[in-house]
Amino acid sequence: MTTIERRLSPLNMVHCAWFIIFVAFASIGHAQEAELKDDQRRFGKDPRTGTAQAVLVVNQALGHTGQLLPIDSDGKLVAPGAAAQIESLLNRKNGFHPASCVKLNFYVANPDVMAVVQEYLGKNLKYETQPAVSFVQTRLPLLGALVAVDAIGGVDVRSARERFKSWSKTSLIESRIAHASILKAGPRVYISGQAEKGATLAEATRLTLEGLRKTLTHLNLNLDDVVQVKCFLTPMDQVADVQREIVEFFAPVTSIVKPAYAPPCVFVEWQSTLPIEIELIVTVPQEVLERERVGDKQTPREPLEFITPPGTTASPVFCRVVRVNDPRTIFVSGLYSRDARDGAAQVKDVFAQLQEILKASGSDLRHLAKATYYVSDNDASAKLNELRPKFYDPARPPAASKAQVFGVGVEGRSLTLDMIAVPK
Repeated sequence: MTTIERRLSPLNMVHCAWFIIFVAFASIGHAQEAELKDDQRRFGKDPRTGTAQAVLVVNQALGHTGQLLPIDSDGKLVAPGAAAQIESLLNRKNGFHPASCVKLNFYVANPDVMAVVQEYLGKNLKYETQPAVSFVQTRLPLLGALVAVDAIGGVDVRSARERFKSWSKTSLIESRIAHASILKAGPRVYISGQAEKGATLAEATRLTLEGLRKTLTHLNLNLDDVVQVKCFLTPMDQVADVQREIVEFFAPVTSIVKPAYAPPCVFVEWQSTLPIEIELIVTVPQEVLERERVGDKQTPREPLEFITPPGTTASPVFCRVVRVNDPRTIFVSGLYSRDARDGAAQVKDVFAQLQEILKASGSDLRHLAKATYYVSDNDASAKLNELRPKFYDPARPPAASKAQVFGVGVEGRSLTLDMIAVPK
């Protein structure tokens, strides 16, 4: 699959962005509904919030969107209220098809918006097709936006290739960042957040991307294989500088007729002395797999490979790179302590819930591939660092990013996490 086939070109309307990903999803959901149900399984579904605790996906290509904002055809905010913005993002008329959506990641301005999102999902998503869902509180890349989302779902690769070849009439930067990309069925790689210091946010972004290039090179991968870029940055007011650096890095102008696209991007504002940290989701292309087959003489690979690239150090609580060779993926919803407690109690309760969910879905803590931790105070952050070694096998911690943010979406809580795993 070529880069142009993997990265679905951007359109200038948010409902077209949803159309890109969910028409492709829907071609599976409608035409092959029985087959889809065999390929996806939900655990712990909750009709009140419209979410599943976990979703298991088997051997499916997965579409990944970038961070979609509630904008109209002119790129302007649709309305000032949370309910109207959520309706704009998730309206079925805009191509939203939850039957094959496995994960929704929401970015909300405050806890009240999270409650409105949950109410909408509970009313509009069928019980049997609920996705895993996560939330984090952050300022967004558009002034006045209260909610944004990125989505993951099963995708019909052939349909997506043929349908989406036009690009945006909006700004140069927006027109060269894809709205959606395809993570093909097969091996994939999660690269933990990397960070480099810089005098400015733009310089730090550029240096961090160069560091990620070295990691990709060590893995025999290249920039065309990147499916999604996630940035934890400060301040959000300067996000345009980050976008410019990403476009220049992934898609420098080489042709006016057929421009290249940077991968879909997600932006979260964090509280840190570092200007930016960037993590990647990467597909392993067919040509790499073919070279590996020749080189390893058909030796079976482990379902999860925990990799420490040269120049980096191993940690007992996170792995620099995790390669997933298992064809199955478990997406776990964001978890919160069941009660308002101190940092240590929140960490213990969240990991207790996580272990229960993993057991129900056929996995355990030794089979985690990717973790995202959001903390909103120093107590939760310190206790998460202190207690993680008690839960993880030091030889098998997941790839991870931990971001201190302004809120986790729920009053009285200062920690949330969501996970990606494979079955045992």
